[in-house]
Amino acid sequence: MTVDHLASLRQGTAALAELLARADLTVPVPSCPGWSLAELGRHTGAVHHWARAALSTDGPPALPPGPADDRDVPGAYADAATALLDALATTPADQPCWTLDRADRTAAFWARRQAHEVALHHWDARAALHRPASIDPATALDGIDEVLGMFLPRQVRLDRLPATADVVHPVPAESGAVLPVGSGDLAGAPVGAVAGPAEALLLLLWRRTDVSDDRLQLRGDRAAVAATLDRPLTP
Repeated sequence: MTVDHLASLRQGTAALAELLARADLTVPVPSCPGWSLAELGRHTGAVHHWARAALSTDGPPALPPGPADDRDVPGAYADAATALLDALATTPADQPCWTLDRADRTAAFWARRQAHEVALHHWDARAALHRPASIDPATALDGIDEVLGMFLPRQVRLDRLPATADVVHPVPAESGAVLPVGSGDLAGAPVGAVAGPAEALLLLLWRRTDVSDDRLQLRGDRAAVAATLDRPLTP
């Protein structure tokens, strides 16, 4: 499965902008403790501006604060999304720039990263409103690859992840691929495996759900699997 990251970002930002324009912005977002919908929109808009700035820098730009008044959040978010999409559409995918990934210092990184930023936070927002929320399988598989290929190694490198020798094998139903998770030797014998839809596994890696999710089938040492996954694998 392949993902058109710009198309995904365009659809995701439009959906989130519409939700923010219509929803009660004081609603709390349980999957982002301490946030309301206004804060979710403020944060995501600021990250869009940050990513756009990164396209033309060789170092990390400053993260802007966003609008002080919650009532200004929907409009500010829509503007930030438009500015990011315009910048990505006019920037060659292979243009060098600063990114979070030492192995990919090109503009294409930001199209992918922001597509997943929006997919996850749109899920957060819809879940907060008790509406059906979903992430399509192709996006979820790509998101899992991003976590395991970029975020998890970065968390280890930055000493943000408590060390453990345990390894867990997530297995997405859509691909059947075994995807080792751990902060040490990934070739070691796993303490267990978790199988299920890619969406559920992605949400598990981002700590939006846990191993008790009915969509997941767990094999092995349940406590060890839960402990290995319930760590800051992502920022």
